Amino acid sequence: MPSPCPNKQVCGSCGWSHIPYEKQIAQKLSDINGSFALKTLDLRCQHILPSPQTEHYRNRMDFVIDFEGRVGLREKGKWWRVIDGHACFLGDPRIDQLFGQVRAWVKTSGLSFFDRKSHEGFLRYAVIRATTRGETLVNLVTSAPLGDEESTLMTLPSVLGGSAHSGTQEPTVVWSINRTVTDVSFGSEVKTLSGNGWIEEQFGETRYRISPNAFFQTNSAGAPLLLQTVREFCNELSGKTLLDLYCGTGFFSVALAPMAKRTIGVELNEEAIRDARTNAQLNRVETDFIAAPTEAYDWSVHAADLVILDPPRSGMHDKALADILRIKPKEIVYISCNPKNFAREMVQLGQVYRVEAMRAIDLFPHTPHVELVTKLRLCSS
Repeated sequence: MPSPCPNKQVCGSCGWSHIPYEKQIAQKLSDINGSFALKTLDLRCQHILPSPQTEHYRNRMDFVIDFEGRVGLREKGKWWRVIDGHACFLGDPRIDQLFGQVRAWVKTSGLSFFDRKSHEGFLRYAVIRATTRGETLVNLVTSAPLGDEESTLMTLPSVLGGSAHSGTQEPTVVWSINRTVTDVSFGSEVKTLSGNGWIEEQFGETRYRISPNAFFQTNSAGAPLLLQTVREFCNELSGKTLLDLYCGTGFFSVALAPMAKRTIGVELNEEAIRDARTNAQLNRVETDFIAAPTEAYDWSVHAADLVILDPPRSGMHDKALADILRIKPKEIVYISCNPKNFAREMVQLGQVYRVEAMRAIDLFPHTPHVELVTKLRLCSS
C-alpha cells in the first residue's frame, strides 16, 4: 500500500503508513502479546479498539527549527537534519495551515536559528496545538534573548491573526524560553504574546484547560475511548478514595471525581498541576492536586481504594513501583503507552495482583505505538 506521506522514506513520524490499517491493528495486538510472552507472563490481550480517525488525528505537532532556518520534522535517525516545509498528514488540518504561516515568518523574521552542535542561536521550535473547540495555540520555543528579540516576536500574532479564515478563531501565541542547552520543545519561562496563553478542550461534559507546555492526550478523536475504558474499569467508585498518579492536567481524575468520595492527583509538572486545579474549578468538582514526583511522595497517607497509574513511556520509577508493592492498594487501573515496559513491571506486580480486564486502544495510527489499559486487583482482596 502506498504511504499518504511523500516523505515516508526520510521522515520517522509515520513508520507504518505503508501498512493497511487493519494489519497495523493486528500487528499491535501481536506485539503486546509478544511482550508478555518474552517475560513468560500468562497474559493475553484479546481486544484492541481502533482509532475513530486514522489521519489528521494529532492535536499537537512539534516542528524543529534548525541552524539554517529549515522548519519541519526531523529526518529519520538524524536528529540534526530537518525536512524543510514538511508538515504531516497525522496533524490536525488547522495545524498544517498555521505551520505554513509560522514557517514563512521564521524565515523572514531576521532572528537567528539555533545550532544544536554549537548551542548558539535563538529560534528552536514551533509547537502548534489545536482542539475540537476550534482553538489553536502557537508556542515559539527559543533560547534566552540577548537583545530586543521580543519586539520581533510580537509581529507574529498579527501575521497569524491577519490570515485567519472567516469564522475561525485567532490562535493564542506564546513564547517559551529555554535557557539550557538541552534540546527540548518547551521552556521554563512562558510569556503570552496574544490571546489567553492557553486553550481548552472538551470531551462530553468535561472541560480541560491546556497550558503551552503541559502534556495532554494527542489523539482528540480517540481520547474519549480511553476515558470511557478507564471509567468502565474503575467500575463503582461511590464511597471510595481515588488516587491518580502521574495525573497530568487531571484528564482522568477530573472526569471521575463526581463518582468518587474523594479524588487526589499527583504530578511532577507544576504547570500541569495548575491546569488540573483550574480544570477542577471549570467542572465544579472537588479534588486535591499535589505537585510532586510520584516516587518521592508518600501517598500511603491517603489510604486509596483505587489507584490510577499513567506513567510516561519510560514506565514507572523503580521507587514508585516499590511503593505500589509495599502499600498494595486493592485496585489499580494501569494505562501504559509502552506495553514492553508494562510487561517488565508486571513481572513484579503479577506476584501480588491478578488481571481482571485488559483492553488496547490505538491512539497512534501509522506508528508502532499503542495504549494499553489493564485492571488489576490485589490477590488477597
